[in-house]
Amino acid sequence: MKALAPLASLLVAGCAAAPLATPRGAAGGGAPDTVIVIEIDLRRSAELADTRGALRVFDQAVRVGYRRGGRGPGLDAGEVSLDGRPLRRLAGGRGGVNYLLGRDDPAAGAEARDDPWVTLANRGGPSVPDTDARVKLAPFPVVTEPAPNQAVLRSEELAVVMLPPADGVWYRVSLTGAGSAVFASDLGQGRWLFPTGSLAQLEQGRARVLIEVETSCGNCEVAGHLRAAWSSRAELEVPVTLL
Repeated sequence: MKALAPLASLLVAGCAAAPLATPRGAAGGGAPDTVIVIEIDLRRSAELADTRGALRVFDQAVRVGYRRGGRGPGLDAGEVSLDGRPLRRLAGGRGGVNYLLGRDDPAAGAEARDDPWVTLANRGGPSVPDTDARVKLAPFPVVTEPAPNQAVLRSEELAVVMLPPADGVWYRVSLTGAGSAVFASDLGQGRWLFPTGSLAQLEQGRARVLIEVETSCGNCEVAGHLRAAWSSRAELEVPVTLL
């Protein structure tokens, strides 16, 4: 699991913006006098456990900060949740506030999904509006082929099939085992292919199909004095056996 990138590095100029949500009013009366940037950083990894999309989550780290103009200490935004899952409030030594979410699985267990849009909700603080913002974070994709622990002949081609990715979501697919990683070709519409002969360099035994997913936005409008910047990465492993 890679270390979290500094949140300040997410403010990248020139990223396409998209309207997300409308704040319901600023807590404490009055709107902030400068733009407040909601900064989100997500890194997580998991393994596909069965053909129904259940996951074994290895690691997850979500960090959220509300900053005036995208700089300075984090602002108090009240209670904050991501798709209904409460984030932990962390107050820094200088009075700044950030919000964190660890590996905690949802009550029904973690499952793959093709929709990258999630709701980041805050209930408002002294200078942050009460807002539900829709942000696009890297999902664990829904994989239909191969099945977990499927046997794969190294002499044949191997297809990887997922639900088609949403716009603005980047994918890369590789297979790693004993030997160098082999990368699949993108056929479009969620289909990837390791062509015949490409797996011959790998040795027999346990291996994994690794699906890397990323999303980012440097400056996306929420509404009024609120904007959002996010960077997210998810890694999904599908275990296979090479023959």
